[in-house]
Amino acid sequence: MPKIFLTDDVVFDAICPADKDQELYWDYAVAANGQIRNGSVAGLGLRVTALGHKSFVHGYQLNGKRCRKVLGSTTVLTVASARLMVIQREQELSAGKDPDLDRIDPRRKHFDTIAEIVDRYWESHVAGLSEGYKYRLASYMGRWLQPANGANRRGHNRRRAHTDFGTMFANRSLVSIQPSDIERFQAQFSSPHVFNGALGHVTALFNWAIRMQLVDMRNPCSPIRARKIVRQRRDYSTEQIRQIAAHIFYPAVEVLPEVDHLEGFAKRDMALRKAWLVTANDQMLELCNFMGILFLTMARPSDLAKAEFDHFNLDELVWHKHNTKGIKLSRSLYEYAYRSVPIHSRVAAMVRAQRQRWPESKLLFPSHTDQTQPRDNFRKGLDRFKALPGVPAYFQLYDLKRIAISLMLTGQGVSHEAISHYVDHKGNLETTMIYDLGLVDPLRPVTQRLGDLLGI
Repeated sequence: MPKIFLTDDVVFDAICPADKDQELYWDYAVAANGQIRNGSVAGLGLRVTALGHKSFVHGYQLNGKRCRKVLGSTTVLTVASARLMVIQREQELSAGKDPDLDRIDPRRKHFDTIAEIVDRYWESHVAGLSEGYKYRLASYMGRWLQPANGANRRGHNRRRAHTDFGTMFANRSLVSIQPSDIERFQAQFSSPHVFNGALGHVTALFNWAIRMQLVDMRNPCSPIRARKIVRQRRDYSTEQIRQIAAHIFYPAVEVLPEVDHLEGFAKRDMALRKAWLVTANDQMLELCNFMGILFLTMARPSDLAKAEFDHFNLDELVWHKHNTKGIKLSRSLYEYAYRSVPIHSRVAAMVRAQRQRWPESKLLFPSHTDQTQPRDNFRKGLDRFKALPGVPAYFQLYDLKRIAISLMLTGQGVSHEAISHYVDHKGNLETTMIYDLGLVDPLRPVTQRLGDLLGI
């Protein structure tokens, strides 16, 4: 690295040695002819590459680290202007500031990697959204954004079914992503729901980058079409509804085995089996309480998961439902209101049973690991419930609301307006009719009566 007083003539004549890829000429007080010259600036350098490209650089130290910044090409900058830039940057360094902190390189923004863009998208756009949306976006776009689950290790060892977009193209620049890359990422998903969800998040990422003028390109997701979803209606027969209700309100629990007459390893194994059955029976009873309240109140599972004991007036049989959608103020804004609805006496008994199970919790169904948080799922208990006779494999907790509304409409003749207001549809009868299962048995007396009249 030769040291020489830089002039425009020196810059013009400087070459890179044949055995090197680049050469650096640092500004120094001694000229090529040995004369001492004034005006040299320490830290200013001339970089000459083997291909003949020349540019001015600034070498400096920041926080104990040696850094080098390219100031510009010699076709744009002269030696004098390069010295002025170095002097200004050294003044900022003397004041303890990073001279490149607030500067945006117009060339660099087009070469941001996908991992960097995902991080910026998360900080500027996603951080203020709901926890559910952030969890889904992190699953598809960057798993490093998901917070560590410190409460338990459930799902820690589960094999990930797909590679997120940020990991798959972490070191690729944003402008290099082509529709074929999007197609390769989407090929991991076999489910139409998951396919469309992942495509929506990737599309939103590129739309945001285009709006922020990080790139000037067409969205590479545009040629990719969303998959058509054929929704299958989960219908239930009257007999299936009767069996589901029987399993809910008269829970099937397994008889605990006796261990007193056993000895040795047999007693140990049977004791472990008994302990497992105690836990399984308790999970089933709590699940049946959850489903029973859903069935008799026609509530959403999310409403009941956040319900507290103080919301229930068991003497007057009233549930003050909190955080329910009220009047729609705009396209995405609701006025959240508290609603009071009557409840069945059996619901009050289930609430009392939950109070005995969780005497120190304010939530009706708290998490087993943290009683201040609502329980997130009943996966194990629900799997055992689906294995009971008469319960179809496609059964879901939300179906209890649909079944109850359908029974009220077709079986008991309750008015659509009353049902709509009770389930918080705000009198929207079209929404209420969506929950009608179209039960056939209540209409059976019509054709039966016709046959009787015809004498057949």
